[in-house]
Amino acid sequence: MLHLLSTGTIRPLGRMRGASNETLLTTVTGSETPDGPVRTVRAVLKTRAGEQPLRDFARGTLSQREVAAFRLSQHLGLHVVPPTVWRADVSRPQADGASLQAYVETEPSADQPVVLAAEDAVGPDLAPVLRAMLEDGTEVVLAHSLAEPVRRIALLDVLLNNADRKGGHVLAGAWRIETDAQLSVGLHAIDNGLSFHAAPKLRTILWGFAGAVLTDEETALVTRARDEDLDALLGDLLPPRELWGIARRAAALLEEGRFPYAPEDRHAIPWPPL
Repeated sequence: MLHLLSTGTIRPLGRMRGASNETLLTTVTGSETPDGPVRTVRAVLKTRAGEQPLRDFARGTLSQREVAAFRLSQHLGLHVVPPTVWRADVSRPQADGASLQAYVETEPSADQPVVLAAEDAVGPDLAPVLRAMLEDGTEVVLAHSLAEPVRRIALLDVLLNNADRKGGHVLAGAWRIETDAQLSVGLHAIDNGLSFHAAPKLRTILWGFAGAVLTDEETALVTRARDEDLDALLGDLLPPRELWGIARRAAALLEEGRFPYAPEDRHAIPWPPL
């Protein structure tokens, strides 16, 4: 898939509604290997030129952070971010380049990782995060699954310093449709552009793992993030201070030995949360 996304012909279909930055649904036509058959897949294009300026993130870097999140997820063996590449050949008057990510087809019949439910319907397999009231006055609880794939996303977000993990950014679905047209359904973390800031920014709805002790596997993974030189992997996408930030966050995780608790001195949940 990476070869197809990197070399295929991009055809925009239109803007995706609700996105604050230029986000285009596209098709990409090409082959998954140099000599493989030609196929067409859907993908999400986020252009550097179409990014809205933010006070705390350098302008024109959000789409690069999307690619960096995928690379780090793959490198550490978490495999929760859909395949994402940088396309330098996407031309815009203001700034060239864009991230291109395999589109996740959601599966409505799959267990949803984030739900709104009545408080008495939140069982032991769900972690309540906040209470809310719908427009009609119904009181509900926002909760997320405690399944292992959700925990992997939560761990990645700590390392990414993700400032915007909304419920709608955790999808149950598939970015690959097999030859028999069946979806290979899993959990996927999308919209990772507000990540890797050097200052503490973690805002997420996945606080249900707060205080959970790191497993041996997680400890080994975080140790790699602390000790490995990530410049060759991410140096073309992130400045040195943000690469060092990954190591600092990993070191803090290892020192505590558990998932962090929500901070009390700033907003810890993105808005809107879904």
